[in-house]
This record gives sequence, structure tokens and C-alpha cells, in this order.
Amino acid sequence: MTRPLPNVFALPFVLYAIAYWMRGQTKPFIICSGISIIVFRSELAIFLGLLLALDLLQQKLSIDGLLKIALPAGLCILASTVLVDSFFWRRLLWPEGEVLWYNTILNKSSNWGTSPFLWYFYSALPRAMGASLAFVPIGIYFERRLRPLALCAVAFVLLYSILPHKELRFIIYVFPVLNIAAACGCERLWMNRAKSAWHSFLAILAVAHLLFNMVMTIFLLVVSGTNYPGGAALSRLHRLEVANPNVSVHIANLAAQSGVSRFMEIKSDWIYSKDETMNYTQAEIANYSHLLVEAKNKNNAELWATLQEDFEILEFIDCFNSIGIQYNSILPVRIKTKPCIGILKKRLNVEKASRHQKKPAKDKDSKESPKNKRKKDKIEAGVSKQYQDMSLVEDETKVIIKEPEPIEIPKQMAGLEDDDDDDGIVATVEETSLEQNADGIEATKEINFQELRNLALDHTTRKSRAATKLKIRKIIEQHYRSKGRPIENDSAEQHKTTGARTGMRQSVKSIIKQEKIKEMIEQIATMDLTRICDLEKTSTKDCLKQVIDKIDDGSIKAN
Repeated sequence: MTRPLPNVFALPFVLYAIAYWMRGQTKPFIICSGISIIVFRSELAIFLGLLLALDLLQQKLSIDGLLKIALPAGLCILASTVLVDSFFWRRLLWPEGEVLWYNTILNKSSNWGTSPFLWYFYSALPRAMGASLAFVPIGIYFERRLRPLALCAVAFVLLYSILPHKELRFIIYVFPVLNIAAACGCERLWMNRAKSAWHSFLAILAVAHLLFNMVMTIFLLVVSGTNYPGGAALSRLHRLEVANPNVSVHIANLAAQSGVSRFMEIKSDWIYSKDETMNYTQAEIANYSHLLVEAKNKNNAELWATLQEDFEILEFIDCFNSIGIQYNSILPVRIKTKPCIGILKKRLNVEKASRHQKKPAKDKDSKESPKNKRKKDKIEAGVSKQYQDMSLVEDETKVIIKEPEPIEIPKQMAGLEDDDDDDGIVATVEETSLEQNADGIEATKEINFQELRNLALDHTTRKSRAATKLKIRKIIEQHYRSKGRPIENDSAEQHKTTGARTGMRQSVKSIIKQEKIKEMIEQIATMDLTRICDLEKTSTKDCLKQVIDKIDDGSIKAN
């Protein structure tokens, strides 16, 4: 209903044609069929042609009578569509004729994707009809008058399956017909409900399947909401650049097919382009400030390597990937998504490297300056003193730890040469605080790709940044434990210690001492995982484990 495509416009004429055919009104049946076929969808010649062939075989209509109606009606309909569409397209044109030539004669519809021969039967029809599909054979069996119409609908789907490119909208005309068959089957079961207990049970199923269809429809509606990443990406770009009038955005093919429409071009001072000849050469991308492109995969890895030299990634928009089973929730299923559309923005500086990979001039030397070392020692001494001031109040049944006030460290103490307030001991103390309250904060959730992306792009708050790093550290420790490698002052062991002041001291001390893990966390925090893993096939957690192994064996060098 929300997609003004030829299939949707043809559907009312098809329904009228079927109604006239059922009533035996030949002339309006032929005229409605002609409009449907010549103006909107030529493949309807198969479906409506089968109904016409039945009338000819049953001698309800003669060939002479057919020609007397079809020829003048067909010529008038063809002339109308050519005149109207040629005016709007500014050239001599029969639109459906070009579509027929492209899809059937040239057989180029497969350029838009292919599906298995029986895809309509095992995927499209079950999704469209739900449990009602089970009642179709019952209706065909009990209602003889319905058999010719229903069998023609099934034959149409079977014949149309020969075309490799398949979409559900291509066969929407058969759904009302098959629903008639299902309704006849349900009616017969309901009428016989009083005959026996078995018939009563079948009647209850006939009613209950409507409720099942309702739930299934709501679920599929939620799933379908994830199938429009292009529209979501353009909406997100409007919010990200709401104050920027100088935007020129190119919308790639996938984004244009998944939600982007002219109705979304709400900025009169923006330039929106859907140029399908775009090859992403340096000369072409120089004309755009933003790009909406398909997320990195095995087919466009080289393209992404080129684009990331001149564009930074603002965000990824997820789309539907699969449906998974979950056992620890009220809902038994969950919708899995994957990065689908990337929002890219042209870099403002001429340097190609990310700002997370740039180092100040004074930090080029691997040795720390004495001035910075004295400041860091001063900070560590202050932290140690702060935790030594904690008091323990001992009760008969439990030990209560009185935590200190939050530590506020001026940026000047953190080092004038480094503006990153997330570095050094500041991040360590904050992560420790988060770890002590891990049961009630976001750090307990499983890490996802968007968190790492926001961390690398510095699109995070102080708290969420520390929480993400804490998740990374826990994954590193879990990975090491699974491989049988001991970890000094493991954070998992720290949580078990609740009643001693030395346990709290050791928690801070362990974070400061684990330099290797800390360096690994900082390195992962600036990485682009799409350059290392195929996130369509690998979860974020498994990808991080691969990165950990590569850092350990030296495949990935420290920044």
C-alpha cells in the first residue's frame, strides 16, 4: 500500500478482472485484463491468459468473439499509455514494453539478484499468508467451483518461477485468490464442528490460526522496519548536519533501494545525487561532502580502503541480517542486524590518518620526559593516598567498605602535552569505579560494533568510554583464561574480594601493573575492525579475540 509500484496499481484491475471472470462477464474481463497487462505488468498475461484459455477450452467464448473485443480495446489502451508516458518522459515510449524487453527478451532482470526456483513456494507464500496457507488445499478439495481459479493461480506462480529474479510483489495478485481458498476451507471446518470432538478441534484450529497470523504479521512488521537502512541513514545525516548548509551527498544504489525517496530531500540548500554511473574515482568523490555507501564486505573492500583515505566514518546504519533463538528472555526470538549503510564525511584536514593515530611532536621519542614522569608519579601518589584513607567498618556479620569521594584530577596535572582526558591514571581510576558497580551499569552488557566505532571516533561520553574499555579488558582476560594463560590480579578474581582493604588496593594496583593489557586496550580503541574482520560473518566479540591473537603474535604492531 505504501509502494506506488506498477504491481500495486495493477492489483485493483486484476481483482476486477477476476470478479468479472467469475460472473461470466467476458467483455469487462478482457478490458480490465488489457489495462493490467499493457499499462502496468506484462507478466499478468500468464495469469489472466490462463483464465481466458479456460473459457476458450470450455467454449464459453469463441476466438472470433475474443478478437472483436480484444483488438480494439488493446489498441486504445496501448495508444493511451504511449501518449501519456511519452509526454512525461519526453520521448516516444511504451514503458511496459521496455520492461518486457529488458526482463524477458534480454533476460537482464537477474542483474538485480536471483533466487532458487522454488523460492516463491517456500519463502514468499508462507510469509505472505502465514498459517492460512495450510487451509488452501482443504478449500480446493471441498469447493469444486474454486478449483479452476486456484489452480490457475498456482500455475502462474510455478511458471513465473522460471524467471531467476524473484520478488514477493511479483505474485501479489494470487494472494486474494489463495485466501478465498483458505476461507472456504475454514468455513467447511466450522460448519462440521458439531459432528465429533475431532471436528471441534479442527474448527478451533481454524479460528486460532487467525490469531497466529496476527502475531506473525506484527513480528514481520518489526522485521520489515529494519529493511530500510537507506532511509534511516539519510534521516540520520539530516540530524548530524542540521546546521550545515553546504552538504552534497551521493546516495549509493543500496541506500536508494532501501528507503531513500524524493520525499526525504527536505533540505533545499543541499545537493542530493543518485548518480548510478558513480565509480568513486578521485575526480567524482571530490564533488561530494558526504557519501551513503554500502557497508564494507568482501566485494567492496578495495573501494572502502580508497574511500577511507579521504572520508571519515560518521556512523553505520544496521539492517536485518537473520532471526536468532534466545533462551534467557521472555521473547524466544530476536532480530539480528548487521552494519549495512555507512555515512561518510569528507575529512577537513589534508592528512589521511585518523586523529587517534596522530602523536604530538614531543611524544615521538619512546622515552617519557622527566617532567611528565614527575607529574605522573605525583598523580599515582595522590591516588594511592586517596585509597589508603578508606575506612573499614566491621560488623558482627559483614564488612562494609566506605568508598572515598570521587577523585578530580586537573588536566594540567594529567600532562600539558596530551589533551586526552581518557589517558593514563584517569582512565584507570574511572574504569575501577565502573568495575566496582558493574552489576548496575552498561558495562555488563555484551559489547557491540557500534560501541567500538563510537570509541574510535571519540563519539562517547566519559562514562561510556570507560565502560567500553572495561568490556574490552574483560574480553581480553576471558580469552587468556580460555587459553590457559594466567593473568596477574585478574579482574574476575578481584570481584570475589569484598572484605579487606588490601583487596581494594590490589584492584587499583592490578590495573596500573597490567601494562600489556592496558596498551592492548588503547590500541584496540583506535582500530577500525572492518579492516580486520568480516563483520557479516563474525561477531564483534570473536573479532576482538582475533585481534588479541594478532597483537600477541606481532601481526598487528602497536601504533
